[in-house]
Amino acid sequence: MKLKFKMPKLKVPKVKVLKVKAPKVKVPKVKILKVKAPKVEVPKGKVPKIKVPRIRAPEIKATKIKMPRNRKKETILALAIIVAGNLGGGALLILENGEAGTQALPRKEYGEGDYSQTLQVYTEEGSQQVEILVKERQYTSKEIYDFLRVGEEALDAWMKEQEGDTGVIRQDLELPQSLPENPVKLSYQTNKPELMSWDGTLGEGIPQTGEQVELTCHMELGGEEKVWHHTVTVCPAPLSQTGKLQQEIQQQAEKLSGDTSETLLLPDRLESGPVAYKRQTSGRGWMICLLSLAAGLGIYPLKKEKEKEDQEKRNRQLQADYPDIIQKLILFLKAGLSIRSSMEKLAFDYLQARKYWNMKERCAYEEVVKTCNEMAGGIYEAEAYERLGKRCLLSEYKVLSVLLVQNLKKGNQSILELLEREAAAAGQERLRRAKVRGEEASTKLLLPMIMQLVVVLIILMVPAFMSFF
Repeated sequence: MKLKFKMPKLKVPKVKVLKVKAPKVKVPKVKILKVKAPKVEVPKGKVPKIKVPRIRAPEIKATKIKMPRNRKKETILALAIIVAGNLGGGALLILENGEAGTQALPRKEYGEGDYSQTLQVYTEEGSQQVEILVKERQYTSKEIYDFLRVGEEALDAWMKEQEGDTGVIRQDLELPQSLPENPVKLSYQTNKPELMSWDGTLGEGIPQTGEQVELTCHMELGGEEKVWHHTVTVCPAPLSQTGKLQQEIQQQAEKLSGDTSETLLLPDRLESGPVAYKRQTSGRGWMICLLSLAAGLGIYPLKKEKEKEDQEKRNRQLQADYPDIIQKLILFLKAGLSIRSSMEKLAFDYLQARKYWNMKERCAYEEVVKTCNEMAGGIYEAEAYERLGKRCLLSEYKVLSVLLVQNLKKGNQSILELLEREAAAAGQERLRRAKVRGEEASTKLLLPMIMQLVVVLIILMVPAFMSFF
């Protein structure tokens, strides 16, 4: 007799999915529910086993968003520039919109010139753009008279300060070309320019007793002019000890020599006693000695720096040729050549390329050629390979020399497999170095790009700010 069983309906609790915020996610532990089937009375016989499936809550994995380390600085700098530019532009727009509506245009002060202002005019017919010329402010007659009077008083006070208690001028005058907070234009002249020029410079022919010079200043403003006069007494400047000595030598030399003589005779005795002369040298000899000393001492650090640069260039070239050498060795070994024959084939192909194709000198292949010459000269093959690794001074070539020496000593049959692994590692290293050089180039270009951005911002923002002044 066949028994029919009805499976009881199991109610599975709903699992709520927690909303997780990256980067830190705390996932609650979910307990596994064990559901027991109810006992069913069944007559004797074989009872089928009922398996109740276990229900587990789905696992939720949170993804962490990581920013590449080599791009953090560029990203932060770009965001800072964008935020600063937007803040400045927004502030400028607010300022422009706040001052856009106007019923009057300010004039510039006298002497600052006219300017044009572009306006957007709104009428019943619509809006149009017009350009209005705003002339500089002009002074009234009373203002002009007051400015001229104040300028005359200022010149009197200045001249009184220059003359002092003695009332005598013994040094060059620095005539004022403008007055503080006064738009009056000033121009000077004298009645004796050989004693005092128009700019206040004293001449050389001033007598010791002094002489009077009339100084005139023309003050002009708004078409009105006023003349200021002042009589000054000028005297030669007091001579120092050196000046007196120079004057005495000059006078006696002119007495000893005529104007038509080919040489100027110098006196051998003055009032103070005998005197000797010596031409002043330029001191170029000392300068040449110091420069030669600095150049000589600078050779040593320059030479060390040059050697360091040459070594770095050589290492880069060795690293660049290493994957090609490994690939060629693998190719020759698969073709049935031995290790030594493969090295000789590498050297032969390189020398042929140098001879017929004008190939530039490559450090790695030069070392291979040198190794082959050593083996041809009687040096053991294993020792030649060891010397190759020592001369190159790079870990890659040391690994290659170890593999070749072990193959000779132990007869390793898996040399081809080891070289293929080394070739794969060399290829990955080449890609890594290329990526590093690309990142260095992008870093070097960052500063010029920032400078160009600053120039563009200046070009855009300076005219906008200038329009308010």
